[in-house]
Amino acid sequence: MLEETKEDKEILQKLKKIGLDLKGNIPSSLLSIKKINYKPLKSYEDNNYKVYKFVDVKDIEILITPVDRLDDLNDKLKKALPLSFYLNNKDEELKENYEKFLKLAEQVDLEKIEILEEEQKQIEKQIPYEIKYANNYIWQIYYSEVDDKYFMLYSSNENNAEALFYLIKKKLSQKNEKIYVPISHLEYSNRILKKSEIADLENYLWFFTKEWPNIYEVYNKKNELSIQIIGKIKVYENIKSTYKICLENKDEADKVFKLIKALFILQSNEEMEYDFKPIVNENGNLDFCYNFKKIIFENLSEFIRQESELKQEKIEQLYNENILITEDLENLKKTTEQQKEDYFAKEKQIASYLECKKSFIGRVRYFFKKGKKLNKNSKEDKTSKENKVNKENNSKEEIKPIEKNLKKDFYTLEDLLKICEILGNEEHKNKDMKMDIKALELKKESLEKKIQNATLYINEIESHRKSLFDFWKFTNKDENNLLNEAEEQEKQNANKLKKTFNFEQEIEAFGKKIDSKQKDIFSKNECDAVFAIRNDLETFNILCKEKNLKKDDSVIEKHIKAFKKEYIDNIETIKEKAYDIFGNVAQDKTKIKTLKNNKHREIEKDKYKILDINPNTTLEQYKDNAQNYKNLLNEAYKKMQTPYDISIYKACNDTLSENFEIMDLDTNIEINKNNTDDKINFYKINVKENMPVIFYSNIMFFDNLNKTLPDGMDIETKVLIDLSKFELKLVSRKDFYINKVKDEFENKIQQYQVYEYDLEIV
Repeated sequence: MLEETKEDKEILQKLKKIGLDLKGNIPSSLLSIKKINYKPLKSYEDNNYKVYKFVDVKDIEILITPVDRLDDLNDKLKKALPLSFYLNNKDEELKENYEKFLKLAEQVDLEKIEILEEEQKQIEKQIPYEIKYANNYIWQIYYSEVDDKYFMLYSSNENNAEALFYLIKKKLSQKNEKIYVPISHLEYSNRILKKSEIADLENYLWFFTKEWPNIYEVYNKKNELSIQIIGKIKVYENIKSTYKICLENKDEADKVFKLIKALFILQSNEEMEYDFKPIVNENGNLDFCYNFKKIIFENLSEFIRQESELKQEKIEQLYNENILITEDLENLKKTTEQQKEDYFAKEKQIASYLECKKSFIGRVRYFFKKGKKLNKNSKEDKTSKENKVNKENNSKEEIKPIEKNLKKDFYTLEDLLKICEILGNEEHKNKDMKMDIKALELKKESLEKKIQNATLYINEIESHRKSLFDFWKFTNKDENNLLNEAEEQEKQNANKLKKTFNFEQEIEAFGKKIDSKQKDIFSKNECDAVFAIRNDLETFNILCKEKNLKKDDSVIEKHIKAFKKEYIDNIETIKEKAYDIFGNVAQDKTKIKTLKNNKHREIEKDKYKILDINPNTTLEQYKDNAQNYKNLLNEAYKKMQTPYDISIYKACNDTLSENFEIMDLDTNIEINKNNTDDKINFYKINVKENMPVIFYSNIMFFDNLNKTLPDGMDIETKVLIDLSKFELKLVSRKDFYINKVKDEFENKIQQYQVYEYDLEIV
C-alpha cells in the first residue's frame, strides 16, 4: 500500500463527505473497466452542442485522460483510462494516477458541487428556457452507439473537477438520479427532422431574421424527443427579441418546415412580389405575416390559390393595358417620325440658305429661288414610309396573348411561381413601354421646339426677301444659329440632402460633437439646471402649470422627503473632501463615475447640493430653487439645436408629458428598463434638424473645472425636450412583442404599443 501523507489524509476526509471511501470498499459502480468503442465525428464542432438529455448517472462510465479538454478527441480517447485506474492505492504501477486523483480532489470546492446539485434540481423541475445553461461545458459526456453507453471523458489537466466529483457522488448514492446534460459529438437523430432538413431550416430562418438560430434535439425526463429552436430577430428598428419554436412531434415539425420552406422559395425567387415579415407573437413563437395577415400551414394552400388568381387578374389587366400602351406608343412613333420629316425639310431649307449665304452669286440665286419647296413625295420618302408600315405590322404580330391554360381548381407552389414569372414579364414589358412613351414624349417636345425655332428662322429669312437690298443687308448679319435651340425645361430637385443619424455607428462621434458644443454655449448654472431636472422631472413639470394646486405641493413634498432620506442615509458614506486646484469640494466618492477609456480629475456633481437638499430644506425653498433652474432651462433652449435629424424614444405606462420629457437616443436602453407590465407604451419622436433640444452629455454630470473632462455622451444617451414648444403629429401606430429572457429558467413576453410622432414648432 502507498504511504499516505498528512495532506492525503485530509483529502481522503474530503472524499468521504461525498461518499467515497478510498480506504474502504469501493463500490463496483466505480470499478468498471469495460472498453468503450467510440468513433468521433470528423465534422463536429466541439463548442456546439446539438443534443440535450436527461441521463441516468448509473449509466455513465467515467474515463479520465491526461490530454487537455480542447485537444484532439482521438488523442484524448487513446490515452483515457477508466476511473478505477485512478482509485487503486495498492498497485505501485498506478501510483501516478492515484496521486493525480488526490490532487484533483484537493482542488475540488464542495460548495460548487452543491451549486451543481441545486442547478440540476431546478432543471429537473423546468428545462432551461434557452436549452443551454451556464455549466454546459463542464460535463464532457459522450454516447457510444456501438455499446449503447454514455461516458464522461474528463481531462485531468483541468482545474475545475466539480462535475467529475458530482458524478461520483451521485453514482455512490442509492437513489436513481438523472442529470440534464449536452451530449458531446452527438448528431441529430433524424427522428423528427432529417439532418439535412435541420440544416435547410437554419438557412431559411437566417434568410428571414438575418440571425443564425440554435436548433436542439431535447429529450425530457421521459425520454420524449422534441426539436427546440432558439433565435433572435429584430422586432422594431434595432431592437431584438428572442423567439422560441418548439416542435413536439414529426407531424408538427413537417408542417413548420414545409411552411417556412414554401415562404423561402416564394420570397427568394420573387423578392419583388413577396416580403414575408417574421414577428414574435404573444407566446414568444415566430409567426410569418404577409400584408398584415398571419400565414400558417393550414391556410398555405388557400394563400397560394388566392395569390395565383389575384396575379392572373393582374396579368389580364396588364395585358389589356399593354395593348393600349402599344397603340399609344405606335401613335407617338408616327408623330415623332412625321416631326422628324418636317424638321428635316426645314433643316434642308435652312442649310441651303446658309450655303448660299457664303457667296454673292449664292445669295442672288437664293433670293430668286422664291416659292420653291422641297419635294416631300420623293422616292426615298416613299420607301421610308413603306418600311415604317412594315415595322408597325411586325410589332403588332409580336404581341402575344398570355397563356390561357393557367386556370385551375388547385394550385401548387410551382404554378404560383410560373404565374409570377408571367406577371413579371408583363410588368417588365409595361414598365419598358411606359419608359419608351416618356422618352418619346420628351423627344416630341424637343422636336416641336426645334421645328418652332426653325420655322421662326425661316419666316425671318422670308420676311427679308421683299427686296434684294434688304436681303443682302440681312445676310450680312452675324446671327446665332437657332436650329438646335430646343429648350429643356427640367425642374431641379430643390430638396437639400440631409444627414441621417445612425445610433449604432455614429453615437461616439455624435456625442463628442454635442458635448463640445454644449461646453461652449452653456454656463455652469445652465448645466446645473439640466442636471437638476434629470433628478426630479415631475416637480419641474408641476411648476410649468399656470396654477399650482395643494395636491401638486404634496407631490413635491414627497420628493423632498425622499431626497432628505437619501441624503441622511448617504451621510455615513460621504468621505473626506476631495481636493483639486480650485479648492475643496464635498463629494460622495462612492457616486463618482469613471468615464470609459478616459482618465480625468473632475468630480461628479452632487445632486443634493444642486437641488439644495439638507435636513432643513422647506417646500418653498425647494420650489424657488427649482423655479430658478426652470428659468435657466428656458434660456438654455434658445442656444442648443440638434445638428441633424434624430429620433428619440421613451418606454413607459403613461402618456407623454405636455412639457418636459427625458427620452433616449438608444432604443435598447428604454426597452431594457425594469418594467414588469404586460403592455407598455413606446414613444418615438422624430426631431428635425435645428429643433431645440438639450443632450445629457458629459458636461451635464461634471463641472470640468480642471478642463480634463473628455468630450462625449459616455454616461447617458438621454435627451431633454420641452414638448410645449412643439405640435406632435402622429405618423404611425403599431405593436410588437418582445420575448425577454430574464434568467436561465424564466422569460417574460411584453407587448409594446408604438406611437411615432413628427414635431412641428409651435
